[in-house]
Amino acid sequence: MSAYSRAYQGLVKGGMSATEAANLLGELRSETGAELSAGLLARATEMYGQKPTDSNAVKRRRTARFGAVRDAAQWLIAATASGRLTTTPQQRDPRSNT
Repeated sequence: MSAYSRAYQGLVKGGMSATEAANLLGELRSETGAELSAGLLARATEMYGQKPTDSNAVKRRRTARFGAVRDAAQWLIAATASGRLTTTPQQRDPRSNT
């Protein structure tokens, strides 16, 4: 049974508090982000790793591309650790005139 199923069953059938389920799902989200980030960095190393035959210009371009992927991987870890991948839009009262 997956951890998501365990959290759902624990909430539906009882035995798991909402706080425990939220903590479990938060840990899963963090683990998923770390795994995705590691895969992204491994792929970037394959694609943009330095080769002995590269000229200086090619090395600079590869380094820049690798840096961009590394920044994206760091953002992925930070976003999944915080639980906020996007910003929630401001909610307005539908009864208001403004």
